[in-house]
Amino acid sequence: MKRIFEVDPWTVTSHDLNPEDKRLQESMTSLGNEYMGMRGMFEEVYSGDTHQGIYVGGVWFPDKTRVGWWKNGYPLYFGKAINALNYVKADIYVDGNQVDLAKNDVTDFEVSLDMKNGVLNRTFTVFGVTFKITRLVSAAVKELADIHYELSSADGQTHTIRFDASIDADVVNEDSNYDEKFWQVLDKICFPFGIPRSCFGSVSRWSRCTC
Repeated sequence: MKRIFEVDPWTVTSHDLNPEDKRLQESMTSLGNEYMGMRGMFEEVYSGDTHQGIYVGGVWFPDKTRVGWWKNGYPLYFGKAINALNYVKADIYVDGNQVDLAKNDVTDFEVSLDMKNGVLNRTFTVFGVTFKITRLVSAAVKELADIHYELSSADGQTHTIRFDASIDADVVNEDSNYDEKFWQVLDKICFPFGIPRSCFGSVSRWSRCTC
């Protein structure tokens, strides 16, 4: 068995950002509250191998069975728990440079799952800025998830940060029998939150795309 985490009574912690272990790291740092759950994938862009996954109880799809004529007795469809919308997605830029830990020169990396409090913590430094990201899925309010960002200058310089958060419907299931996309954007709604543009998409898999 391969161990990639340091183990304490209530936490598992890693200081290594090894692309070969990325999926295992995501599995080991998953969060859930019996209603929804998510893998420990990064919020920001990661161009290396990763397995995105957010799942919500009751969100499923009748995936057509892919078997030959010899599989007598198989059902025509399987009820598959599909990826929900990726509501933690963020494109982050420091002085115009996109944060992508698969490409950036990363220092001070740490990811730690606090199993006593149900909190996932991640820290890293890129482009002279230290990021501290805290994520939780609430046990008290089943529909609530929260992400907190804390940024500070690591080199004493002033930096410009651009943060583009979005709700992404372009998600896939790797085990889809026919490579189907389960969500389609029907409309986008923009709200005047005092920022240049804030848009949310209403989505459905079973309606015709009208965008």
